[in-house]
Amino acid sequence: MATDYYELLGVERGSDAAAIKKAFRKKAIQWHPDKNPDNPEAEDRFKELNEAYAVLSDPEKKDQYDQFGHAGFHQRYSADDIFRGADFSSIFGDMGFGQDVFSSLFGGAAGGGGFRARTGGGGFGHGGSPKGQDYQVELECSFQEAALGGQRTVQFQRPDGVRKLTVRIPGGVLTGKTIRVRGEGFPSVVKGGPSGDLMLKVKVSAHPLFARDGANIRVTVPVPLSTFALGGTVSIPTLDGDKKIRVKAGTKGGAQQRLKGLGAVIKGEDRGALLVTLQPEIPEALTEAQTAVFEQLRELGF
Repeated sequence: MATDYYELLGVERGSDAAAIKKAFRKKAIQWHPDKNPDNPEAEDRFKELNEAYAVLSDPEKKDQYDQFGHAGFHQRYSADDIFRGADFSSIFGDMGFGQDVFSSLFGGAAGGGGFRARTGGGGFGHGGSPKGQDYQVELECSFQEAALGGQRTVQFQRPDGVRKLTVRIPGGVLTGKTIRVRGEGFPSVVKGGPSGDLMLKVKVSAHPLFARDGANIRVTVPVPLSTFALGGTVSIPTLDGDKKIRVKAGTKGGAQQRLKGLGAVIKGEDRGALLVTLQPEIPEALTEAQTAVFEQLRELGF
């Protein structure tokens, strides 16, 4: 399905009004439901073509569409705005279609009813009523919430008032991903029509210690030089609390240990690993005793 009005009508960007009208007439005749009685997709395509023409035939709306793109335009124009002022009566009359095509498909006269193309965040419900606009809200998640998943109560303003609801954050979600909550967007412009969806655009907060690597989580841990040389245990921070790991004598700086099952939770997969990098801890300033010890080590070739 086309996600761009120009693509839908089959015209180039910058096409003039005559070219747009000619392309629409051709497509409308091709996809008119009466000419496609055995094609259940024809009605949806016909509706989408009408929406595309309503926008591209209006200089102001066309300019806004060209400036903001498909998604940006639909954040600024409601379903009713798109069809407001659009004149289909003359063009349909010339094509031999009656005004009743809008009554049957849109529930109103040309220019009075409207709809959102499904590709732009709206569309038609199962009963044919236009779906309300989707509503986008940024959702900032902590690193741990995004990695392990959970629930969060969000509050946002809708046209009918402040809405507060609990949403599920899927484990493993990344910045830029969208969580869809169906039916919590703008109400339909037609009474009884389905509401749009709430689109939660995720932004994951940075963590001072951890970094994501797919399903795995990376952390760098400072380790005393004596532990590298002699061996010992080191406390490691994890999303599940501190854990102790064993460091073998003679371990080199920069060595990595993989702790299975302590990474991110991703649906349909086992939990990732915690990748621990052991970094030598070099004191910024030495005490007299430490300096003496290091002098002895240098004499011994360490």
